[in-house]
Amino acid sequence: YRSTPKSAPARILSAAFWMVCLGFRPQSGSHHLLGRETFLAPVSWAKGAWPTVNGDGHIDLHMDVPTLPQHPFAERPARTVFGNGKLAPEWLYLRNPVMEHYDNSCEALRMKATAVGLDDNGSPSFLGRRQQHIDFTAETAVSLQKAEKGDEAGLTVFMDKGSHYDLTVRQQDSGRQVLVLRYRLGLITHTVCQVPLPKGQEVRLRVTGSAHRYNFAYASGKGAFKHIGEADTRYISTETAGGFTGVVLAMYAVSTSDGSKAEGVFRYFEYKPQK
Repeated sequence: YRSTPKSAPARILSAAFWMVCLGFRPQSGSHHLLGRETFLAPVSWAKGAWPTVNGDGHIDLHMDVPTLPQHPFAERPARTVFGNGKLAPEWLYLRNPVMEHYDNSCEALRMKATAVGLDDNGSPSFLGRRQQHIDFTAETAVSLQKAEKGDEAGLTVFMDKGSHYDLTVRQQDSGRQVLVLRYRLGLITHTVCQVPLPKGQEVRLRVTGSAHRYNFAYASGKGAFKHIGEADTRYISTETAGGFTGVVLAMYAVSTSDGSKAEGVFRYFEYKPQK
């Protein structure tokens, strides 16, 4: 809700009552990806009548009504720099994490690559935060270390184990590494492209979200970002993929072997809404 600017036409509702409910913000037609959110709506309740929500029974993203007393909260910094041992409350794991697989104690976040993958029922090495805005940019810097063929670490746009888009660094044979953009949609797994990477160099990964598309880009070393591909938001929406908790933007590390020593080393994670 919002209060009406002084210059706006007067359609002010008095609100002696308020309603709290769950709802969602649609995007790309009738689809949504942000999960259920808490809405607050004004209610008028005349004597001897039924209560009326927002004057006409509809809830909107913006409702003209005198607000409740405001409580400002300090904004969290857009960039989280890892390595200090602390994580803010917005960071989350997938299911029950094995904490020994995470080391945030020295200059970076190190995630052990395990044989539990993003498509499995267990808890992969996975640390993310929720997508909170329809338009946003998320970015991280990763290097894949001590890896064997098939090991990978990267960034995922994750609805659930059967619906996610991954931008990841993967170890090839002969010490080579490639950047892979991959889609997982139900029983379909599709690799969009592979880009050779300089050996052992840190790679910055970026996803930019909008109502209809996720756009993916990468940068090697100190180079400029290069567009690598895009994906339709509808295919991992609640209406298509199911679920109701919304998309999580996460760093992850996965191996093909239980005995792997591979690590995904993440230096920072940045999330910025686009206004």
